[in-house]
Amino acid sequence: MQCQRGSQYIPAAGNIWYNMLKHKYIKVKSRISGLLWGAMPVLAILLSSCFTGIEGTKKITLSRQDRKQTAPTAEELYLSDVAPSSSLEWESGKAFFVADSRASVLIDAVEVASPGREGLERGDILRYVESREMRMPDGSTRTVIVFSRGAGEEFRYVAADSATGAGAEGVMSDAIPGLIDPVMVKAVGDRLRGTDLWTRSTLWLDDSDNRQSGLKYDRVRVTDVAPGSMVFPVRVTFEDYSGNRGSYLMNYGNTGIDSRGFSNLFSLTDPRASYPGISDEVWNLICREKVRAGMTKEECRLAKGNPSDVHTGHDYSKSMLLWIYPDATTLYFEDDLLVRVKSYAE
Repeated sequence: MQCQRGSQYIPAAGNIWYNMLKHKYIKVKSRISGLLWGAMPVLAILLSSCFTGIEGTKKITLSRQDRKQTAPTAEELYLSDVAPSSSLEWESGKAFFVADSRASVLIDAVEVASPGREGLERGDILRYVESREMRMPDGSTRTVIVFSRGAGEEFRYVAADSATGAGAEGVMSDAIPGLIDPVMVKAVGDRLRGTDLWTRSTLWLDDSDNRQSGLKYDRVRVTDVAPGSMVFPVRVTFEDYSGNRGSYLMNYGNTGIDSRGFSNLFSLTDPRASYPGISDEVWNLICREKVRAGMTKEECRLAKGNPSDVHTGHDYSKSMLLWIYPDATTLYFEDDLLVRVKSYAE
């Protein structure tokens, strides 16, 4: 008796051996696949070091000298007393500045006197009327803030309790999207207007809110403080001693986005005086947030700020330190001196 082999025939005994070999092959294949899957994390770790160009790259945390844990600086404390007020304290008529027309998305027009002006526009002034409690369909209670824009015009904001601190604490005056508390802006202005400061960022804004290249650690005098944007509620305008004008958008004090607090944008004293050992050539690079080979870690930190990640590794026989920034720029240090800069464009 014969069995088919494809279009031919094979012996019946051969079919038995064929099935046994096939079964063993499937088992071996399964074990090999399992081993490969188990090895994938290890392979990923080994291969990840190749992306930096340095063998054996190891992530580390900044040393005590690299990232000092100190008490709050004078800049961090300078506007720390500028604080919002609670809706439980507001009196009828308290004013709020509308920073952006997008505030209309969350602040509803209930009654308007002029057709076509249902929405809010930048520069509108809303005045506080009262706070109410409203029962929601899910059984929860929300705080409703009622504003007026003039006679016969009413707007309402329904507070999301978990986000604004509503409830027993009330709604805070800096927590209503799209509205700016002029009392807080005035407090900042009273402190800053006419004061000499030193800038900490090269990203200045002109009078039309276009970005312009300014200088870091440039001595300026604050000429005006006004309501800012929907995200950064304070606009600080200044002029340096060469007649160059600029402005920063910032948060009140040091709240909100870290990079836009007062301490991140201004220094109360001349930083140059603290680094007499830095040459004028290198200091001019630092003021433009630029680095070059031969600069120290401290000089690079002054120019570009603290890195987001720090790694160590080796290139052939050399130990190296890598500073990686959020824009993917990587600084390579050898013996505490910068030897290479790799930017995202590369």
